[in-house]
Amino acid sequence: MIHPSAIVSDAAQIGAHVEIGPFCIVEPGVTIGDGTRLVAQVTIKSGVILGSENIICEGAVIGGLPQHTRAPEKIGGVRIGNRNTIREHVTIHRAMHEGHDTIIGDDCLIMVAAHIAHDGSIGNRVILTNGVMLGGHVQVGDRAVLGGNAAVHQFCRIGRLAMVGGCTKVVQDLPPFVLTDGGTALIVGLNRVGLQRAGLSRSEILELKAAYRVIYREGLTFNEMVETLEQRFTQGVAAEFAEFFRSGSRGFIQERRSPPKVALRIHSAVDDLEADVPATTPFRKAA
Repeated sequence: MIHPSAIVSDAAQIGAHVEIGPFCIVEPGVTIGDGTRLVAQVTIKSGVILGSENIICEGAVIGGLPQHTRAPEKIGGVRIGNRNTIREHVTIHRAMHEGHDTIIGDDCLIMVAAHIAHDGSIGNRVILTNGVMLGGHVQVGDRAVLGGNAAVHQFCRIGRLAMVGGCTKVVQDLPPFVLTDGGTALIVGLNRVGLQRAGLSRSEILELKAAYRVIYREGLTFNEMVETLEQRFTQGVAAEFAEFFRSGSRGFIQERRSPPKVALRIHSAVDDLEADVPATTPFRKAA
């Protein structure tokens, strides 16, 4: 069903049972999958492929040109999966180069006024809360959650099942399974609530806690830390830590620390024990 006020190009491919509401614009070269709904005043620009059963709300613009001073004449596209909800005034930009795409997975919730820049890669079941800003080439793993107005620098990675606190400034990679504090933009423990909601077992969470202590509590150098993770956690979810650290190039967000000799109540996302956490120099991956 296409509203009479909508402008839909004859060169767009529209699936079955698609609803295109008032004042929407669908440009040539767009593909819209079955059962997708454009609520009103939505703009879908050339180069966008939308999967099935997506809901795109008022004022969203999907497929805008990359915001770059040297964008080439021929640019890439946007590829969006199935069953996503994209709320009001979200903007998602096309990839910088022909043959590449900005990618959104399945079952994501992208809330009001979030922005996904060119060449971003968003996994499945990701939640971007109001006002989240992702720079170019940012990667967000499955089931990650980014709080309101969080800003992620270009080329950074957010690991799967990570939780980014509201207003966090992310300028380095954030490992999987952890939680950041919006006030300090530092890690405060494991994302226990997210892990439980994702169905991880108690034994898997205990393994993640053990790996977390290797990373942040044993005072190892970066290379020693990664080697220890590879030796102790050869399979399962905890093995993802070493793989993530090995593939990084921007450095990694550190854990929030207390002054020397001060007893720290570890965040409940880690465990419920008291621990003395010495202040150590944060590790940084060697160039």
